[in-house]
Amino acid sequence: MQLFISRGRWVALFALLTLAACGRRAVPLNTTTPVALEAQADPAELRAAIIRALEARRFVTESDQPGRIVGRFSHRGRTLRLAIDYTPTDYRITYVDSAGMGYQVGRDGVPMISRHYDSWVRRLRGTIQDELGRPERERQEAIERDRQHQLQLAQAETQRQVEAQRAEERARERDRQERLEVERLRTQRAQAEAEARRPIIVNHPPQVVTRFEVAPRRRIQARFQSVRLGRRAGARWLRGQAEGRVDASSLGLPGGCRGHFSGTPEHVITVRRDLDYLRLETDAEGDPTLVLVAADGAVYCDDDGGQGLNSRIEGSFPAGTYRVFVGSYRAGQSASYRLLVTGARAPQGQPVVTVGPSVQPAAPAGPDCRTLVIQRGHPASSVRYCAGAEPYCAEALIGRGWPASGLSHCQGVEPTCAQAMIARGWPPSGLDNCRGVDPQCAQTMISAGHPPSAVANCR
Repeated sequence: MQLFISRGRWVALFALLTLAACGRRAVPLNTTTPVALEAQADPAELRAAIIRALEARRFVTESDQPGRIVGRFSHRGRTLRLAIDYTPTDYRITYVDSAGMGYQVGRDGVPMISRHYDSWVRRLRGTIQDELGRPERERQEAIERDRQHQLQLAQAETQRQVEAQRAEERARERDRQERLEVERLRTQRAQAEAEARRPIIVNHPPQVVTRFEVAPRRRIQARFQSVRLGRRAGARWLRGQAEGRVDASSLGLPGGCRGHFSGTPEHVITVRRDLDYLRLETDAEGDPTLVLVAADGAVYCDDDGGQGLNSRIEGSFPAGTYRVFVGSYRAGQSASYRLLVTGARAPQGQPVVTVGPSVQPAAPAGPDCRTLVIQRGHPASSVRYCAGAEPYCAEALIGRGWPASGLSHCQGVEPTCAQAMIARGWPPSGLDNCRGVDPQCAQTMISAGHPPSAVANCR
């Protein structure tokens, strides 16, 4: 059976279908949305907040009257007009009219509108609330900015004070360091002068013991004979008895000293003028040990450095008072001895043994740098340049008239190379090339006239 529907019925059916579709997208229109304010607002501030909120939500203000503002929103063919009535205690958002928003009145007389309407009103209300709080936020932000500014000023002032205090502390520290440096140089100079005034004993470095220091003009008692020496020291024999009751450590002597002593110096030797050479040597049947103590506490010890088991101390003696302790190697042993004090050098072939655990003959020590420096007329402070200098290099360099400061280039050099280089008249800086070289090769290079830098090829 064929169905026939007239044109009028088609129009009615289409309208019904359209209304049904719109109904699915439309919601009842809430024409007025009242909002109560938490606190009474100034009308001018409330109006300004509403205007800013409308602008933020892209509304155009069509009407602005006291207590009422009308705004219009247009977007993609849809238009919505709202009125906002306000008092100091509340405001109301009221629907005015719209286009393209699906506005219609249902069969029950209830107006319907697009479901987007409520979300737009809700956003507008939230923006108004946010704008109402803006002045307070801006005030708080201004307060916070001012607080931060004051805090920065306070921090800057604190930092300035800290920097000033640090600068003051640095200045005080510089002054302190300068005073320490002056004191260090003064001490160093005094030490150098004291070092220059100490005896230069063959193969016996000094060991300073402060408890043995003696004030000037203090009278020192000796158990046996004492002697005073002038410009020349002839041969003298001093007699005594070596009695070992107190060991060296109990007496306060350095660890390298051996023997047992009475605790009181056996002899006192007063040197009235500097002596370039003086020899003390024991002659006893037993095994004597010998200790020499200068007035500044410098201690020199020897055991078996003379003939047989006898002891010997020899070297250069500046003017001063010296205490001589003669002891016994074995505890409780007592033996008579003679002590030779003479300016005559020891016979050739008799070895001088260095104090230590071994009693094997020591190798010749070479020229004494400190003696050479002083003898050449350099100031006592120049003795410090002798530290670590090769003795034969030092002898050649000082002998050629170079300043004592050049001795630093003599450290660790091969002596034959250094002597040949100095003999050719090359400056001390060239001696650095003599470290670790083959002596025969270096001497050949120097004799052939090659520069100091070429000698380094002999390593």
